[in-house]
Amino acid sequence: MFGKRKSKSTAATTPTAQTDQYRLKATGRRVTVLEHLGGGDVRIAMDNGHITRDDIVSARDITPA
Repeated sequence: MFGKRKSKSTAATTPTAQTDQYRLKATGRRVTVLEHLGGGDVRIAMDNGHITRDDIVSARDITPA
């Protein structure tokens, strides 16, 4: 019960780079995935000049940038 305490150290790992940058297949416009919704849909954001817009599209309509 009160034995020697063993340290449980783990080796530091480098996290894999995950990006949220994608392109719309139809237009090639760069978009950012904000969240994955149920049913295969994702909510995206895109810059249109100085205006940021968000929309919901099918995950099949985007490709990694």
